[in-house]
Amino acid sequence: MTLHFLLLTCLFLLISDSCEFFAEANYSRSYPCDETKRNGSVIAECNNRRLHEVPQTVDKSVTELDLSGNFIRRITNESFQGLQNLTKIDLNHNVKLWPQNENPAVKNGMTITDGAFLNLKNLRKLLLEDNQLQEVPAGLPKSLKELSLIQNRITVLTKKNTSGLRNLESLYLGWNCYFACNETFAVEDGTFENLTKLKVLSLSFNPLFHVPPKLPSSLTELYLSNTKIKNISQEDFKGLRNLKVLDLSGNCPRCFNAPFPCIPCKGGASIQIHPLAFQTLTQLRYLNLSSTSLRKVPATWFDNMHHLKVLHLEFNYLMDEIASGEFLAKLPSLEILDLSYNYELKKYPQYINISQKFSKLTSLQILHLRGYVFQELRNEDFQPLRNLSNLMAINLGVNFIKQIDFTVFQSFSNLKIIYLSENRISPLVSDTKQQNANGSSFQRHILKPRSAVTEFDPHSNFYHNTNPLIKPQCSNYGKALDLSLNSIFFIGIKQFEGFRNISCLNLSSNGNGQALNGTEFSLLRGIKYLDLTNNRLDFDDDAAFSELPLLEVLDLSYNAHYFRIAGVTHRLGFIQNLTQLKVLNLSYNSIFTLTEPYLKSMSLEELVFSGNRLDLLWNAQDVRYWQIFKYLSN
Repeated sequence: MTLHFLLLTCLFLLISDSCEFFAEANYSRSYPCDETKRNGSVIAECNNRRLHEVPQTVDKSVTELDLSGNFIRRITNESFQGLQNLTKIDLNHNVKLWPQNENPAVKNGMTITDGAFLNLKNLRKLLLEDNQLQEVPAGLPKSLKELSLIQNRITVLTKKNTSGLRNLESLYLGWNCYFACNETFAVEDGTFENLTKLKVLSLSFNPLFHVPPKLPSSLTELYLSNTKIKNISQEDFKGLRNLKVLDLSGNCPRCFNAPFPCIPCKGGASIQIHPLAFQTLTQLRYLNLSSTSLRKVPATWFDNMHHLKVLHLEFNYLMDEIASGEFLAKLPSLEILDLSYNYELKKYPQYINISQKFSKLTSLQILHLRGYVFQELRNEDFQPLRNLSNLMAINLGVNFIKQIDFTVFQSFSNLKIIYLSENRISPLVSDTKQQNANGSSFQRHILKPRSAVTEFDPHSNFYHNTNPLIKPQCSNYGKALDLSLNSIFFIGIKQFEGFRNISCLNLSSNGNGQALNGTEFSLLRGIKYLDLTNNRLDFDDDAAFSELPLLEVLDLSYNAHYFRIAGVTHRLGFIQNLTQLKVLNLSYNSIFTLTEPYLKSMSLEELVFSGNRLDLLWNAQDVRYWQIFKYLSN
């Protein structure tokens, strides 16, 4: 009787638990999608599910439908039947490009029945990128505000394609015919004329050969990068009085050493821009003229650009303009100026030569001068910049600089970021810099060809890396100095004499094999974030870093050189002396033995220890390191 009662009890518990489980799971009928509610929207996430058609299980209440990254090659009038609440559909990346001849059918691309989206009266945003479409879908709803057809195979645009889209605000048609495409991207006269609400138009990476006529005056952003335009007339932008962003980069490109297929204009000619071409662009905030082979920058271009804040002039031939700079006097509101990679071929000047007119850039916050290429930076070279009270960041990366008078930066009152990565800066030896460190010539280096990159991000700035110069986790602590990827293989006591107020320091990838003893950073007592990754540091002294009482983050990852050698000392006792240390990264050091069996710290909150040999440290036959983390009490 008792056994029977127990069996019934167990069966009841199993059934009740199972019912409770299924009740809590509440399996959605929208499978294979995941439906969530966010900020008043009902979102169905069906992306990357290997779907071959639009699932019919999507709930009718869904407002945003993500179908990207699937294998949906056909859209019909029934595909979205009943989904009248849809405001956004993402069908990006559904027709994958297969290797040549492997799947010839894919060449046909996605097929969309005429009017497949027409009954979706609330649809505002339609994304159809990277689907090998050969034409703009017909019968799109009038409600549409954003349409993206980037990375397809559309080469013809007509007035019929845009008729009925009077509410359209953003149209993205870039990257439809680029690099290996041998066709012309034909735009019928007046195609955009009736799009009176259009604000953003992107036609980049299509061979237009000229600026499309009759662009709507409503435009605020116009992207014409790499469109094989050779001439800009006085009339091309005349009616665009609301334009704030203009990208003309990559037209008549500078092709030397380009990491992608590049065809310059005949004889390496510059893009020809009429002196008064920009006269009506009084609201312009952003102008990109990168890689247009410019030798001159006429000051008349900027006569009416009183509000221009960002100017990109990288990858041109503007060494003489940087030295004269008459146009700079016309840019009182400019905040970001990029003059990177304007070096002269086969030349390696001793000094940088910048115009006194730089002193007129009173609003300048960020100055990029990568790839000017020179040997030595003296105090007087930056004299025109000293009174720029708003200047916060200077980028001098990839200049092959051998010598720097670091005191040059002391006179910049508000400078927050000093970027000197990827140069040839070497240690101070007897208070003078090494004269011929890395003696190989610049000429021999730059003539080495780069391999072509096969994949590009059509949404990124093609010529300018928009990532922060220094990672925010470091620069948020205060003034930041990046000396990574140089040749500072030894740190002398006077190495950082010009940088006493630095809070964030990056010395990664310098080939430093030093045994630090607590004196190297004695002039930088305010450092809170120190990056020493990818070096060869020898941890032989418990006094290491003792001169840094405020240090909170220390990154020592990828310093495996001496840790791999069993016969030398591996002292990490310095950790307990860093009383403010919160984050320590010791990853990828192949640590398998230590001089002391414990890591000790009262302040440490986070330790990164991946990529080490815990399999050996916690060997069953060796108990010494079993409690290696015992004394990390915080």
